[in-house]
Amino acid sequence: MTLGKLVGVAIGVMVVVVLGGFFLWAAPSGTAAALAVDDAGEWTLERVLALSRDEIIELWKAAPAADMAELNGHYMGLVPNSGDPERRMATDARMYDENSEIGFWLGKAYMPSTATTGEGYNRWRYPGGKVVRNMQFSTEMGTSLIDGKPSLLMYYGAYNAESTLIDEIRKLDDYVYLGVGTTELEDGGRSEPGHFMLLSAIQGTGTEREFLVSDPDGGKTCWVQES
Repeated sequence: MTLGKLVGVAIGVMVVVVLGGFFLWAAPSGTAAALAVDDAGEWTLERVLALSRDEIIELWKAAPAADMAELNGHYMGLVPNSGDPERRMATDARMYDENSEIGFWLGKAYMPSTATTGEGYNRWRYPGGKVVRNMQFSTEMGTSLIDGKPSLLMYYGAYNAESTLIDEIRKLDDYVYLGVGTTELEDGGRSEPGHFMLLSAIQGTGTEREFLVSDPDGGKTCWVQES
């Protein structure tokens, strides 16, 4: 299968993804199983999508900060909510309708400018295949607002003074990242975190370059060459 066809499948059936700022949060159940961040090479798309919100938050808290230089390019975003079909349906209705005001979310993109700072944006699809870039953010290496540990921080307020949204990215495995997002409350505190994952990879050069493409509906991941 060509890259074009696989990408079409991947973004066309992405019904469980969500963007920071539009998260649908539910109180933790306290039943998250013990998980190991150091299972290097074992965190496939299929395995992460099988996790609940509580398990994703648990893993995020244990993971190291994503490296600024490593997050570079376009990334597919998903929200693992295993066992919660109601949440997935609500997310799909809000975030994945090309005819809605915000359109169908395709993911995020990052571009580092220094060893510790950078910028990025979100991508949305509208009818006719029109793709727009908006919801820009700045990035920097800093201290988490949630647990005080190192994180790659994304500040939406840098380009939109009305936004208090801050996403925080940590690395789970090669090409697999976990994120949480919070907004400022009226009392000055932060909201309960929403959660998501980012996935992307490119290997090889020239005519041998391959792209890691994922189908979140079927849970399959494979390397393909550009046609």
